[in-house]
Amino acid sequence: MATAGTPVATPPAATAPQVARPDTSYYLAMRDGVRVAVSLWYPGGKLPMAPAPVLLIQTRYGRTGIYNFNEGGHYALYRQAGYVVAVIDTRGSTASFGPRDVELGPDEIADMDEIIGHLKARSWSNGQIIAAGLSYMADTADLATGSPAGLTGAIIRQADFDVYRGLMVPGGIWNDAMLEGWGADTLRRDLGRSVDPSLGLDCGLRVADCPKLFPRLQPVDDDTDFALVRRAIAGRKRWTSATYADVAFIDDRAANGYALAQFSPATHLAAIRKQRVPVQYWGSWMDAGTADGALARYNAAPEVPAQVIITANDHGGGQLTDPFLSGENPPNPAGEAQVAAMMDFAAKVRAGQPIGRSIRYYVLGTGEFRETLVWPPKGISMRQFRLAEGYLLAASAGRAGSDRYAVDFTASAGPATRWSTQMGTAAAYGDRQAADAKLLTYTSAPFDQDMELAGRASVTLTMKAETADPALFIYLEDVAPDGRVTYLTEGQLRAISRKPAAPGDLPYPTDGPAHSHKRADALPVVPGETFEISIPMFPVAARIRRGHAIRIAIAGVDAGTFRRYSEGKPDAFTILRGGDSASGVTLPLRVWQ
Repeated sequence: MATAGTPVATPPAATAPQVARPDTSYYLAMRDGVRVAVSLWYPGGKLPMAPAPVLLIQTRYGRTGIYNFNEGGHYALYRQAGYVVAVIDTRGSTASFGPRDVELGPDEIADMDEIIGHLKARSWSNGQIIAAGLSYMADTADLATGSPAGLTGAIIRQADFDVYRGLMVPGGIWNDAMLEGWGADTLRRDLGRSVDPSLGLDCGLRVADCPKLFPRLQPVDDDTDFALVRRAIAGRKRWTSATYADVAFIDDRAANGYALAQFSPATHLAAIRKQRVPVQYWGSWMDAGTADGALARYNAAPEVPAQVIITANDHGGGQLTDPFLSGENPPNPAGEAQVAAMMDFAAKVRAGQPIGRSIRYYVLGTGEFRETLVWPPKGISMRQFRLAEGYLLAASAGRAGSDRYAVDFTASAGPATRWSTQMGTAAAYGDRQAADAKLLTYTSAPFDQDMELAGRASVTLTMKAETADPALFIYLEDVAPDGRVTYLTEGQLRAISRKPAAPGDLPYPTDGPAHSHKRADALPVVPGETFEISIPMFPVAARIRRGHAIRIAIAGVDAGTFRRYSEGKPDAFTILRGGDSASGVTLPLRVWQ
């Protein structure tokens, strides 16, 4: 199953290099005989004269392409700094042997122990291994921190710490755009075909096509006629979106025998905590659930030295996507500063210097970063607003009433959102006034002083639906005095997963409302009967300026990205507010200083 999007070539480094072939590449046999492809880039193109550290990247997108183009090709800077850069095709992907019937399955995770041990044992190695990567490569680096083989450190950028809750099925609602789009893209890669079907390249079918797929598909040095790489991809067992057709809950096993939760670093927290490998962990408010995952890992593993950096950049770190801004904007931090921070971290852990624990986070609408040792930051208090008559958010509930919303199933957050960035389209929400016209909205009075929103907001609704399987999407927005509506964050929940989770139901502690998403915890919805549902939103930090208001916008779908529920029928939500209803919003706020 998908764990991250396709590599994004937006450059944190100043200029991507020309395609640099590895200095050596070979197959390494795993304990079960499956051979994985290894490429090494030596400092200066030669075996190091003195023992050297290793930068390890494990990819499923092709070794040479990743070295040259992923993250702007900045891996070359490590080579210049004296590292041996080792890039691995994980089992079952591109040039490596084995099936690809699952992403980040148990065999692939077990391979990490052998790969780390192999690199440590090389005559040119000083035994220091830094795992690094973006997206899928970040997931492999995160999982490798639990390896008993022992990493020196890890630089983890935009990982999917909890792939179910943070990317593929947030709130129990399938992200079909990711499942279908990423699934089709990676299928072609794993079968040795061109990602663009119109090119018609197929290495397994025609040997003459194999070199045309370089640098994404590269044989090892001894495979001069592509016989081995063609053998690796021939008849490869590979998952498809249909493999997950019957998966609805987090503990459901797909047709390949695996549950989605098994792919997540969150499921391997015990090993991660035991090894205590220092990490530099990057996420973004505008990149699926990567910021949520970074903060959850920080809080769930208090003994692990961790530098957490939360930006508002796109998935590749090459563009600032703060929704208060318009157009394309340079990243913050700048690309060179991102690379400098990563290389400085690597140098410190190699030298045995203490890393400590810290969070540096970007504040939407300011262009500024703030520092904290705890999350949520000190001084944040949870402020309650109630849904009130006149479509208002108010301090008190007021008299009892209700509002009916006929669900508009054409409603959409658009094609450029936090959910599209992992497939290469950066978030660009713009003014949401038109989008809100299709939704049910409640808006607060303007704030009388600047406030910082920092943490996880949540929404609780007392409501009715007209179908047995509704889904709710809640958007938190800033409303300016001139009427402009700016996206801040969102939360979603399939109503049958609304049962509050018990502490032991979750793989890690979390703040705000929590749900297990287990099949046994599903609660039926009876059409026309009242039920209560609490929806956590993805955490965010933003400045709410004096004179601006806060709004929640309620939808029943995000067309074009998420699967439609409500049994495929028309639906209407009746929201009870005021009186004894629980309908309200909880916001993490403190006065701006």
